[in-house]
Amino acid sequence: MRNSLRCLMSLLAIGLLGLLGGCGPRPPKPVVQQALAYQISHPAGAVASLVGGDRLAARLEVQDVQIRQDRREPLLLASGEKLEGHHLSGTYTLIVKPPGSRRPYRRQGNPFRLTLAHQKAQSSPSPEEAEPKTLPERWLLAHPSPNAKTWEVIDFFPQPAPLPELPLAEADASTQRGSWVAP
Repeated sequence: MRNSLRCLMSLLAIGLLGLLGGCGPRPPKPVVQQALAYQISHPAGAVASLVGGDRLAARLEVQDVQIRQDRREPLLLASGEKLEGHHLSGTYTLIVKPPGSRRPYRRQGNPFRLTLAHQKAQSSPSPEEAEPKTLPERWLLAHPSPNAKTWEVIDFFPQPAPLPELPLAEADASTQRGSWVAP
């Protein structure tokens, strides 16, 4: 009885450690959607010169991403840096809007496999500035390099667009409308 209880507790502890080993940030679905859209709209090889990646990207949309597997392992980049890698597989829905057509083409249940590298937010001391510079968290699309020993990454995720600058006259008028001036 006592041995079976110990065995059960050991198995439970091993299972718990396995679950905790898988903890950590999982790629957000919008990141996976953007990575898939980038991968589809920027084909490799000779096809890349025939298809305009930016034009194709404007006509397709990836939806309903279902991640079935997230296998993690460290990735050694060609630069020598090590990042956490996520080998993802699952399904998605592709919507393509052909030029000159009002009806989009929709295909559900497309399988996918891709690898994302996770670069955690970090502070880097800047020699010219007194304060350290904080680099934000980033997700990068990874693919094996030709030597198959290291990985190359692509920064596919669009950065937020900067706010448009207002001309000085418009900026002054907008601040005066909403401000109260004491007599």
